[in-house]
Amino acid sequence: MDAIENHVMQLPEFTHAVHVKLAYCYLTQMSFEDSVKMMSRTLVGFLKKHGVDRKKFHVTLTTGWLKAVAHFMYQSPATTSADDFIKLNPVLLNKQILLSHYSHELLFSELARVRYIEPDLNPFPNA
Repeated sequence: MDAIENHVMQLPEFTHAVHVKLAYCYLTQMSFEDSVKMMSRTLVGFLKKHGVDRKKFHVTLTTGWLKAVAHFMYQSPATTSADDFIKLNPVLLNKQILLSHYSHELLFSELARVRYIEPDLNPFPNA
């Protein structure tokens, strides 16, 4: 978390797995709503620091991934690290997971980029 929040991590190092681990860390420390706010703030700041257009930030993708991570946290035995969590839930490394809930058209629409949109194919499971 510190390396990302303090912009020490370099852009090429910020992989999908790192995104998932960061979501896990926030969700272990704060409410879902606060995790969404913190993740959003962190990602936007990280993009800005590395000269990436803010339009790269995607509200629905960010919130959707937090929902996915929260769901798997609820379904899994407790873990003491993000690495252990990923080992128990390697399916979260599949970047296409959200497309089982959203059509490609909706998920990658401009509207979904700027505000959270509920899934159009399959609702997210409750916790």
